[in-house]
Amino acid sequence: MEHLVYISLGSNILPHRHLPKAIELLGQQVRLLAVSSVYETPPVGTHGSNFLNAVVVASTDHTPQQLKDKVLRPLESALGRQRTEDKFAPRTIDLDIIAYDGVVIDQDIFRYAHLAVPLAEILRRYPLKNETRRIQSLAEQFQRQQPFIPVPLLGF
Repeated sequence: MEHLVYISLGSNILPHRHLPKAIELLGQQVRLLAVSSVYETPPVGTHGSNFLNAVVVASTDHTPQQLKDKVLRPLESALGRQRTEDKFAPRTIDLDIIAYDGVVIDQDIFRYAHLAVPLAEILRRYPLKNETRRIQSLAEQFQRQQPFIPVPLLGF
């Protein structure tokens, strides 16, 4: 059975290389349906280089845990991600399931612009159950406070 999954991607270590590569590799494991624009955003909870962030919508037959264990974490490792106790540490790539079958899994989408803004863009084509208006409004509010402008990626 196919499931609709929304995945956030973020990188602040060589992001112009790692973000497109992550999307390419992810597309080999799941069926990509849509990719948001890429946004440059300041780091959250730490100092350092800005992040490049995006959201993809994909179709998969994996459960959320299977997707995380069999696809996302191995892909992060393949791109050099080293997890530490500091969840805000710089990283080559960060892949997180933010919604599954139209239901929000990661409540951080209501707290952070780097998740809400690209997700709101995707929701025009792939709405979530009972959440679209709130996320759209929140993304608009974030954009008024600190506008995020899509950035072009070479090879993307």
